[in-house]
Amino acid sequence: MVETGDGIRAWLYLSRVEGYETAWRSQAARRGVEPAFEPGPFPIRIQTATDLDAARFDLLAWKNPRDARGFLSPFWVQTEMVEAVLDAMAEPLLPMVAAGGGSVEGLRLISGGLVLEIECRRAAVQIRLRSAAAFPVDGGIEIRHGFGLRMPQSMRRFLDFWSVAGLPAPWRGRARGTRIAH
Repeated sequence: MVETGDGIRAWLYLSRVEGYETAWRSQAARRGVEPAFEPGPFPIRIQTATDLDAARFDLLAWKNPRDARGFLSPFWVQTEMVEAVLDAMAEPLLPMVAAGGGSVEGLRLISGGLVLEIECRRAAVQIRLRSAAAFPVDGGIEIRHGFGLRMPQSMRRFLDFWSVAGLPAPWRGRARGTRIAH
């Protein structure tokens, strides 16, 4: 399973594995239609019963291995995903992510939860919102940790997503030593 960090690199590998492409084509033929999306301020795909079979490849939903549009990383199964709740008092998510050069997409789970994926410069982080209603245009999120601490101040800056997830921040420039402005 891709627990943290290297989801984009893992997808580049998996999307070229013949067994995955064969399985994707088989499910696409059974389903016969493009994935459905719910209304929202960013693309929110709706998970289907057919998507549950993608778990054998550690995915929450099937992703076309030849589709170069959209996000670089699929939605991965993760046993330890950062948890959050909608918070009307938090910084609005979309302007914060856009100002940092990133983008957001979602996957509405059959269970009712919502997985957000935030990507920026070949780095991605997933955040799970349990029993989330429709995501508001100006919605913000509050991170919750498994040991019960609330972190309403944690998402003030775009780069905080990576520190909360325990990942290195996406870097800019041509060399790894290039610093990121906060």
